[in-house]
Amino acid sequence: MGWQTDYQARGSLWAGASYLLPEIPENALILETGCGNGKTLRSLGQNAVGIDISSAAVQLAGSSALVGDVRSLPFNDSVFDIIFCWHVLGHLSFSERKTAAEEMLRVLKPEGVLYFKDFSRNDFRYGKGTEIEPSSFLRGDGIVTHYFEPEELISLFGPSDLSTVSWNLRIKGVNNRREEILLSHKKTNSE
Repeated sequence: MGWQTDYQARGSLWAGASYLLPEIPENALILETGCGNGKTLRSLGQNAVGIDISSAAVQLAGSSALVGDVRSLPFNDSVFDIIFCWHVLGHLSFSERKTAAEEMLRVLKPEGVLYFKDFSRNDFRYGKGTEIEPSSFLRGDGIVTHYFEPEELISLFGPSDLSTVSWNLRIKGVNNRREEILLSHKKTNSE
């Protein structure tokens, strides 16, 4: 309920341009999980559909978004050429992350690509809040955030290309390290 409350109270939570978008082939059918208010979805073109658990977020995202749950995607098998999962799985429990990963791989076409991005354990917010599972913390806003390690992502998605991106976030004159893990997984015909 944390996200629903946040979107209802504050409206569009995420602004600015999307960054680190891969090259997208023309006519690729794209799914963005956890599309929120549509910041990234609007950058993905007319063949993109978004899904979010918050109905308030979906209203902000527009007509190409629908209310749904990444743990039980309302799509047939092997539908999408590309799936984006940016800052979604980090808000789920261990068992929910596994279920969501299986669902995304189910709806991804063979030879399709899944792009994942979420915070690593090197992020400055790691350890803030109440730890409710290993490396998962509940903060005052009621939203859980999990921080990932590369091995954990390989266990969820299988062999993939992994990288990290880091930057400084200046808060009250202090530089704080932000770090995300990026994964690119190409689904094989045998998955």
